[in-house]
Amino acid sequence: MQTTLPTYRARPVPFRRSAGDFVAIWAVVAALSVLAAVAGWQFWHTDRIFTGVQVAGVPVGGMTRSAAILHLSRELRSFPVAPLPIEFEDRTWTLSSDQFNAQPDLLAAVNAAYLIGRQGNAQENLSAQWRSLLGQQNISPALTFDESAIRYAISQIAADVRRPGQAQITIGDMTLPSAPGVDVGIDNSTRLVLARLQSGDRRNVVLQTAPVAPPDAQASAADAAASRPPALPLIVQDEASGLVFALDPATRQRLLPNGPGGSVNEAALEEIIDGWAKEIYVPAQDARLRFDVNAGRPVVIKSSMAGRQLNVEATIAAIRGALESGQNQAPLPVEAVAPKVDANRIDEMGIRELVANGTTYFAGSSLARIRNIEVAAEKFEGVVIPPNGIFSFNSIVQDVSAANGFEDSLIIWGDRTAVGVGGGVCQVSTTAFRSAFLAGFPIVERYNHGYVVSWYGEPGMDATIYTPSVDFKFRNDTSAYLLVQPVVDSVNGTISFLYYGTKPDRQVTVSQPIISDVVEAGDPVYQEDESLAVGQIRQVETAKNGLTVTVERTIVENGQSRVDKIVSVYQPWSAVFLVGPGTPIPGQEQSTTP
Repeated sequence: MQTTLPTYRARPVPFRRSAGDFVAIWAVVAALSVLAAVAGWQFWHTDRIFTGVQVAGVPVGGMTRSAAILHLSRELRSFPVAPLPIEFEDRTWTLSSDQFNAQPDLLAAVNAAYLIGRQGNAQENLSAQWRSLLGQQNISPALTFDESAIRYAISQIAADVRRPGQAQITIGDMTLPSAPGVDVGIDNSTRLVLARLQSGDRRNVVLQTAPVAPPDAQASAADAAASRPPALPLIVQDEASGLVFALDPATRQRLLPNGPGGSVNEAALEEIIDGWAKEIYVPAQDARLRFDVNAGRPVVIKSSMAGRQLNVEATIAAIRGALESGQNQAPLPVEAVAPKVDANRIDEMGIRELVANGTTYFAGSSLARIRNIEVAAEKFEGVVIPPNGIFSFNSIVQDVSAANGFEDSLIIWGDRTAVGVGGGVCQVSTTAFRSAFLAGFPIVERYNHGYVVSWYGEPGMDATIYTPSVDFKFRNDTSAYLLVQPVVDSVNGTISFLYYGTKPDRQVTVSQPIISDVVEAGDPVYQEDESLAVGQIRQVETAKNGLTVTVERTIVENGQSRVDKIVSVYQPWSAVFLVGPGTPIPGQEQSTTP
């Protein structure tokens, strides 16, 4: 009998995860969650200031730059500054905050706030963002001060301090010795006050004075009495503004040496009034606006301010008349200077729709070049061009220098590309040009680059600038104001210039570039560079053919058609290579020693 033994199957051993495995899984999940959170945080703040950042103690985190400027302009209506004492000998005067008229530079402060967490490497940026979240990032805005008001305050003190030199006078048996006078350096004193205000130094400012030598000739008592100036000063005042100037008795005598009925020293009078005009002059400040797409209207991001100026001719006539007639008072005709863009009249400006939009691309640019594009574009935020007004790129961007926020990047310098301050600014001028050109605005001034630059796509539609001589200008030929609104997307590498106003009834057609007069690029240029190793070759310039490009623009308006031509002449550009010492030059025969 055969016995069948039962078959046994081994039970599978269940897979058991160790505690270390669970820890590792949770660590990976946590790390992925953190990365996702960081990525989401960065994405949400793409066009916003990082949360927690403050400007002058006012939270602006989570806001776009335009929203932050608008918020700060409401919160920081006044910016008090500690008073500043002015001293001379044993006397002291105090300049108050009202006399400084301190104004915070909100645009620069907001731009600085936006850059927090964006300027360093990944670790530095995250650290800065964390400090922002903890409320440890506060930007103190730079202040500008009313130089004219300070100069006027100093001139008021000067009128109290100045005294003429005294000649030696003999009266009978008594002789009074000569004595020096005192003059006040208003310009030097004003500059010193401004320097103290800007540095935050509140120590007493010593009034800047200079001695006035006494007259050389001795005078008898009778001569002294005959030459003694009028006893009273001439007060020149504008009641509306409260501005007051005074011609002291000695100055009256100098202006009218022969007394009432004589002729006025016109040259000396004009010199005095020109000095007053400089002290009084305050330029008007235009408002800056931003177009609110949801509301369909512009909003104020920087308010306007009226200026003032002295009517020089009327002042000279008034003082001449007072001197000749022996009067002790004269009017000071100060006139208001209205801003060209008045924040109180934005509803009358006709800014109601998008008129033009031009875009260029800069993806792949260096961090320095991107930074320069951002800095330049920010300077145009909210600029408004009145009807028939001229848009001047250089007058808005001002000096392209490190002091104005720009960094070193590649620029065209002579016959090659070199590292210089402001590389990337022409990306902004080119974009502003394209938007204006496509909208049919008259181009007043425009220059092409020296050679074809790949950043700008098809040649013939670029605009280079070089402050202050090479500018880009166009004219707003519409009946409405034109609001300039740059938009920079640094993540995707695009910049657009949006122009808002009232769209004219015109059709604009731009032709494809017509290329002619092609000149082949020259042979490659090899330059020895001791920083490279033997055998190492590095290309620093790409060859570009020279050519002439013509772009035609056809504008149909009011039933009439006109054609504009933009002609650009680009020079040929040789490829340039840097080579290490002793490196064989490609294409050149090497000499051999027999």
